[in-house]
Amino acid sequence: MEEMTDIKIFFDERILVLTGKDTGIFSSRQIQWNNDRPTLEQYLLAFSVSTEACWSICYPDVRRLLEAVASCFHTVEAAGGVVALADGRVLLIRRLGKWDLPKGKAEKGETPEQTAVREVTEECGLTVAPAIVSKLTDSWHSYFRHRKQVLKHTSWYVMTLPSAVPLQPQLSEDITDARWLSGDEVNRAMNHTYGSVKEVLESWKKYRYRKWV
Repeated sequence: MEEMTDIKIFFDERILVLTGKDTGIFSSRQIQWNNDRPTLEQYLLAFSVSTEACWSICYPDVRRLLEAVASCFHTVEAAGGVVALADGRVLLIRRLGKWDLPKGKAEKGETPEQTAVREVTEECGLTVAPAIVSKLTDSWHSYFRHRKQVLKHTSWYVMTLPSAVPLQPQLSEDITDARWLSGDEVNRAMNHTYGSVKEVLESWKKYRYRKWV
């Protein structure tokens, strides 16, 4: 099984880093986890009431650490996509006043790929379903819902369409706009988006660079 790299869990603009070793990532507080659940729960509770920007947890097996952290939350699986055209334009949506990427929760029996295609198609009102090119990355973010602390894991895919088809934002999902943005426009949009989405777009840039070289 492939070794898992460091993971960033976003709590709005604050970040909890799960790392396999002390890599020098700046954090105001770090613990070396000893596989003890009460210690982990206490640390997560302390982080939840802290106002500091970044804390971290260190444990040699990051996959095991992620599983332990996830067990302390109500977990949700989701998937979405970065849809790009041949000319480099990317499909972004505007949700609750910020730029975002189309994504959504998995339905029962769906694979992550099926969820990603369905959610992108629904949220952008596409008449043609996008095609998946490659897996891109994963993201994690946490929020409160019905008094529960939720941890959402989103699988992200590189997608494409043959042309810039018309877009119809899904208003019922608080999406007020959907646009094809050029590279410069995407860079500006990254100043008005969520931290987790910014990380996905950075991964997309690296993916594009690898394709060019």
